[in-house]
Amino acid sequence: MKLLLNGCALIASLILVTGCNTELKLSGPQVDKFSYEFNHGQQNWQVGFSDYPVEHAEIYELQHGIRPLPTGFQGQGLMISGHNRSDDLFMFMKRRITGLSPSTRYKASLKLNFLSNIGLDCMGIGGSPGEAVFVKFGYAEQEPKQADYYLNVPKGYQSEDGTQAKVIGHFATPGATCDADRYQSKTIVTTPQQALELTTNADGSIWFFIGTDSGFEGLTTIYYRSVELILTPR
Repeated sequence: MKLLLNGCALIASLILVTGCNTELKLSGPQVDKFSYEFNHGQQNWQVGFSDYPVEHAEIYELQHGIRPLPTGFQGQGLMISGHNRSDDLFMFMKRRITGLSPSTRYKASLKLNFLSNIGLDCMGIGGSPGEAVFVKFGYAEQEPKQADYYLNVPKGYQSEDGTQAKVIGHFATPGATCDADRYQSKTIVTTPQQALELTTNADGSIWFFIGTDSGFEGLTTIYYRSVELILTPR
């Protein structure tokens, strides 16, 4: 087993530390696990937006970056925000994973933690600001990005799965209110039915993306705190 941790100290004889990064990779005969804590920075995750007219981007109030977490939480997270004036704005983060077995079938599952300021059963323009903001998990052989208007990967439309993406939950969380005045933590763990089936590129790489596909025609601001990807050879 190999373990890469943030820091430059030798933890134990079975732990190999190679530099001061914040990516955790656990490797074994059956699983590759990649863990990212955004309190340590962005760690090569990039942010993108799609399903909106680029020429009118200013009215979408698009923002992103590592930001201090809202009141009630310590540390920082990856904040992504946008006003869904097109009724289908997709806000996502993406990262290329390397070092996998080339041209190999994998099953990918996800554990995701983020902060939401919308409670359950809230009313909103076009749809609920919570349940109508769908969280998606997807993959791509090449970099996922907006092409003309839509994402260049078949992610599906709002509540629908795509051939390379699954709906794994929504933005609403218990404990938050419909006034959007208090953030609460929410964790999503993919079920076996939500896991992705994919084949790596010939160089052992693959792109993953995680985002919100919105049917709520208002402002959504999400703070991602951690991502854990688990890849199992098929």
